[in-house]
Amino acid sequence: MVLSLLTVVAAQLFDLGTFVAMIRRVGPHAEANPLVASLFADYGTVAVAFAKAALVLFVVALAISTGRQPRRIRLATAVIPVALAIVAGLVGGVSNSIVILG
Repeated sequence: MVLSLLTVVAAQLFDLGTFVAMIRRVGPHAEANPLVASLFADYGTVAVAFAKAALVLFVVALAISTGRQPRRIRLATAVIPVALAIVAGLVGGVSNSIVILG
C-alpha cells in the first residue's frame, strides 16, 4: 500500500507541475478541468496546490483508516479511491503535457 500511496503523490505532483507550466506557457484557458479552472481563476495557483494536497491527504487517510478492514470494505473505501487518484493525476498531467507540447 505504501507504493500505491507514493504513486498517488507522484501522479498528483505530475499533474500540478504540468498545470503550472501549462498556464505559464499557454494561459489558464487551456485547463480542461472546469473545477480546477474555476479554482485557479478565483484563488490562483496556491489554491490549486492546496486542493491537490487535500486530495492526497484524504486518500492517504482513507487507506490508513481501512488498513485492517475486510477485503471488500478496503476495496470500496481505499483501493478504488487510490486508483482513481492515480488515474486522475496521470490523465491531468498527460493532457497538460499535450497542451504544452502543442
